[in-house]
Amino acid sequence: MALRLLPSILILTIFVTNSFVAWGQVSNKNQGNINRFENKTNLKFDTSKTAIIKFDSKSNWPFDSTYKAAMLTQKELQVVDSFLLVCVTDFNNSLDKDYKWWSIDLKQRNYRKQLIVVVNKNGQKEVWVNCFCRVRDDRWKTEMFDVSDGGNCYFQFKVNLTLNMYYDIRVNGVAWQKFLMSSNDHLLSLN
Repeated sequence: MALRLLPSILILTIFVTNSFVAWGQVSNKNQGNINRFENKTNLKFDTSKTAIIKFDSKSNWPFDSTYKAAMLTQKELQVVDSFLLVCVTDFNNSLDKDYKWWSIDLKQRNYRKQLIVVVNKNGQKEVWVNCFCRVRDDRWKTEMFDVSDGGNCYFQFKVNLTLNMYYDIRVNGVAWQKFLMSSNDHLLSLN
């Protein structure tokens, strides 16, 4: 009798174990997005939030034709994300108390970002980071996204990965104001 119960006990044990292990797990909705880009570049990131746009040397914006297209490594992508946090914090801390409403709130708004990766004439790798919280469609994933005005929903900055610094933060205005930090060079030590 004990031998006849053994298969039933094993099946029940496996079922209970699988149910218990799976309980509380949530599927990753963005996994398909992550894998789709990973197959092309071996980078892992959420493509619903980030797009890497190939540099077009004919456009002369945001870098001129002396720059050459480049690729990011996974570590460099993480460094860019670290600079995003530092840059936004520096910007928000630089605002006078009368302009705190101009702060960038990465937690409250659903910011997306575009990255354009280049190497300059000195062989230094740089990244243009274009952030925005409102878009109409998915063209931002393949085309440079540019908006006039729009306030703090739209901001951009550049990162020099070789020199480990960010510069040229610009927050869109409301037709009358464009913000450019007075101190253009911001060093960040990431060990």
